[in-house]
Amino acid sequence: MKIIALLITALFFSLQGFAGGQFAYSAVLLDRVVATVNNDVITWSELRKNIEIENKELLNGLKDEEREKKIKEIEPSFLNSMIDMKLQIQEAVKLGLNVSPHETNEAAADIKRKYNLTDENFIESLKAEGLSLEGYKARLTEQILLSKAVRYEVRDAVLITDKEIEKYYDANKEKYQKEEKVSIRQIFFNLKDSSQKAEVEAKAEAVMQRIKKGEDFAKLASEFSEDENRQFSGDLGYISRGSVMKEIEDEAFVLKVGITSKPFWSSKGLHIIKVEDGKEAGLSKKVREEIKEILFEKAFKSKYEEWIKKLREKAYIEINL
Repeated sequence: MKIIALLITALFFSLQGFAGGQFAYSAVLLDRVVATVNNDVITWSELRKNIEIENKELLNGLKDEEREKKIKEIEPSFLNSMIDMKLQIQEAVKLGLNVSPHETNEAAADIKRKYNLTDENFIESLKAEGLSLEGYKARLTEQILLSKAVRYEVRDAVLITDKEIEKYYDANKEKYQKEEKVSIRQIFFNLKDSSQKAEVEAKAEAVMQRIKKGEDFAKLASEFSEDENRQFSGDLGYISRGSVMKEIEDEAFVLKVGITSKPFWSSKGLHIIKVEDGKEAGLSKKVREEIKEILFEKAFKSKYEEWIKKLREKAYIEINL
């Protein structure tokens, strides 16, 4: 079953022989060692088997000569991946990490539940890939151990600060501001003639004093606003960037929810606005989490690569491919 094949290739490279005792020793003698990693070895048969599983779809349908050529092309990079995983498992052992049989059984049960497999389907799928249940669980145990080592040495060491999130947001504002919307109310004073500017400003200031005393903005808009939205208590609904006059936009997208602006001029007249609600306005919780995930993945990748580099530097590695 393809599900199991994909799952195995995505998660579980074969890092060592799983047969016990004398058989495993004999297998090494009869097989060619392609890499030595400290006190462990990777054999050519292990490498080839995993290449065939990992690249099953790529290799299917190729003639024998083409198939062998493609495997040869893949071997170096694939072997390096196996060496890296071997080093991580070794490090996990040094750290004293371990995996209980219960953890392995629970992980296998989760996989069966996820893909709605019965015990019989599960075993049949493994057999189709040339794996026994014991061999599969051994691989699964190693993957859990590897995951614990990565979490202990890398993931838990990654910390994304609010300052980093804000810096990323500031550098990418255009991307996130496209989705910003704010709900506003407006009290508008029409300027019919420039000679009336002082009179208009006086009216606006009088209204501002009443707002500061706690009077309801919507009620004041119904009473004093001089535009068509007066009948809706000054409600302009949700606006986005580019949908209103620039002067209104510039004020609306810097005010916090619940805050009233100072009176400001546009070519039409004098405005007072109040932000009633925000949808993804500014650095919202949703945007913050999205940025945090981006920064985390970047930091994790960098720390992981650095960790692998250090493991390689202090290890004895011999490649005989």
